Amino acid sequence: MVIVKIFILMLAFQSLAIGASDIINAFKRKDYHTISDTFKAAPNDTYTRQELVLISYSLRQMEFYRQDIKLNVRLINQKFKDRHTKILAAIRQGDSLDGDGYPEPLKVLYWNLLMDFSHIILGYDEKSPILESDRKFFNSFSKILSELEFREGKVDKINDQVLAHLEYLDKKVYQWSTSFSLSYVSWQSEAKLHGQGQDIALLVTNKGFCAGGDVGVENYLFHFYVDSCFLMGSGGIQALPNKSEIDYQQSNVPAYGVKISPGASMIVSTTKSRIGFRIPVIYSKQTLDDPPASKGYEALNEAPLSIITSLYSRWQFNRWYFQTEFGKYISKESTFWGLGVGYTY
Repeated sequence: MVIVKIFILMLAFQSLAIGASDIINAFKRKDYHTISDTFKAAPNDTYTRQELVLISYSLRQMEFYRQDIKLNVRLINQKFKDRHTKILAAIRQGDSLDGDGYPEPLKVLYWNLLMDFSHIILGYDEKSPILESDRKFFNSFSKILSELEFREGKVDKINDQVLAHLEYLDKKVYQWSTSFSLSYVSWQSEAKLHGQGQDIALLVTNKGFCAGGDVGVENYLFHFYVDSCFLMGSGGIQALPNKSEIDYQQSNVPAYGVKISPGASMIVSTTKSRIGFRIPVIYSKQTLDDPPASKGYEALNEAPLSIITSLYSRWQFNRWYFQTEFGKYISKESTFWGLGVGYTY
């Protein structure tokens, strides 16, 4: 019976030796995949300290950071549970810690956990509840390492990288934006004289003010929005030169309407100045006087609805901004421009 027990122990020892040899040899070949697979297949097996160090390193090389976190937490609970509890209690109470009073292997485990969580956080493309949880753990291990004065310079550098990435994720989030604006604008509309079997084109050029604002979403780089405003002004009307023998013109003819402009802009500065484009749609109305009855013509508004493509810029000064807009009508040789001021909420 004793011989059987000895034989079983020898087989178990030989099995452990073979396993250790496999891990060490794989590590020498930099075969981290085999090591990580071996551990994931049997995470609860008995491993030597050297094996666990190699396994942890391999998991990080394979970017299996969450598996490495579980391994390092397990090692802390197995070997340094009392000291870990003492550290947490001291930090909660605001007591200072003497780094020299704690073993180096424990500090290295904390360091591994900090690195794992930093890699995980830097891999996020957007904010999420899981990110917030990982961020809390990262902050905890950063605080512990700072209190233990372990690799302080490197810890500060990693903190800066993580903080910069979290700020970037915050800036990526689209948020609602609104503003009020008042612009001095120039727009054109189409009209004609109809009679005697022909149509005579009229040139209608208006100037006035457009009061309104925009609503949309924006992040640190882009702004998508719809701008709308009420037009009110006046303009001059005359027959196109060299195209009519009729001397027809009016001045200071009241005009009113509405302008709706979907648009997109790229934010080009830290002050949130932006450059982009708009596709304004203008609906405007004017009352035109007919020529004298002897002429046999009547004045008609031909197309009160117009579509424009325009370039837009906004130069931001805190919440106030100055804006410009220059555009060209689709399907006709006419232009639009506007200069104004606004206030963002």
